[in-house]
Amino acid sequence: MNLRPMLIANAALLALMVGVSLWAWDLIPDGAKVPVDWDLRGEPERFGSKLEALAALPGLVVLMTLLLYGLPWLDPRRANIEASAKFWNAISIGTAILLAYLHILVVLAAAKVMRIEVASAIVPAINILFILVGNYLGKTRSNWFAGVRTPWTLSSEYSWEKTHRWTGRLFVASGIVGLASWFVVGAHVATMVSLAALLVSVIAAIVMSYVFWRNDPDRITNA
Repeated sequence: MNLRPMLIANAALLALMVGVSLWAWDLIPDGAKVPVDWDLRGEPERFGSKLEALAALPGLVVLMTLLLYGLPWLDPRRANIEASAKFWNAISIGTAILLAYLHILVVLAAAKVMRIEVASAIVPAINILFILVGNYLGKTRSNWFAGVRTPWTLSSEYSWEKTHRWTGRLFVASGIVGLASWFVVGAHVATMVSLAALLVSVIAAIVMSYVFWRNDPDRITNA
């Protein structure tokens, strides 16, 4: 499985995150309490130490990359997951970009270089990730670690293919609706709209997986 794009891109993003952390280290007092979590209104919900603010997200990128590099070797359907390499690389790189973007926002806010509404700034990035996921979701093949994994998609190639094709479209639509909401009514409402759209997409994916399984020509023929 060719995961070189993921390794190269995530290593570059990690280097950027570490560089930003090193740059900001002396700008943040040692005993400072730094916002590291925000509520739906954009208000700080939890504060952490300087070390947490500067190291947590880079560490998360490392763990995510190692996990996504190792999981394909454990999948019983390894041939299928190798055929889904574009999806695997895209999702890993897209998530790493999102984490790097969030890290830069957190560090800039902690260093008080500029005033940033982190919650507002992160909403469009998350919706762009929805669109990215949706674009590649329909190109996956059945596996045990990524995608819409229900009893029906995992037992029917027909259900897997149809469910992922339609769920991908729903994710793209969710991302577009979320971006439009952010642009028109702001981050607070857009966050709720995005969460609602994601929930609807997930529920629809589960229902579709069963419906497509029920209508699988091979299942009907062999019943």
